Amino acid sequence: MARITPASATTDGGPLAHGADVSEAFERECVEFFADVVGVLGVPRSIGQIYGLLFASPQPLSFTDIVEKLDISRGSASQGLHSLRALGAVKIVSTEEDRRELFVPELGLRRLVSGVLREKVDPLVTDGGARLKKLREHANATPTAAGKRFSLDRVKQIESWRGQLGLLLPLLKTILGKRA
Repeated sequence: MARITPASATTDGGPLAHGADVSEAFERECVEFFADVVGVLGVPRSIGQIYGLLFASPQPLSFTDIVEKLDISRGSASQGLHSLRALGAVKIVSTEEDRRELFVPELGLRRLVSGVLREKVDPLVTDGGARLKKLREHANATPTAAGKRFSLDRVKQIESWRGQLGLLLPLLKTILGKRA
């Protein structure tokens, strides 16, 4: 856990403005902006709301702060923070004034993209073989010849995509650096 002090209140993502206040409208707009962004990706809104709240906050926020400000359940907050931490989108910090776990957003785009690649895309490429095998088995069991050809063509398309991702992923990791 990183320790921050008011005098050196920075994380890898930039300075924390202790004592600064932001308007409720700014905070609300950040919450909605990131909720919409993750919604496009099929991720629960609460995850985007949590990130947006942390993004808008000049100070680190506690679990209780997040639950209260967003008016979400403790379960949603816990699950959202867990997901964001797994992606590397949120970090835990502490201050000398407050010993609770406090959360700050990761602001580096490279690290955010690296987290998504590591946690979401990489498993699809490396662990997708079993699922593709099952799809192929189901395609082969299709009762009509035309249906079987169609199904097998779709499986081949997915295999092609998987192969392309397999070639692209190392390149993206190289571009983004070691953390990917």
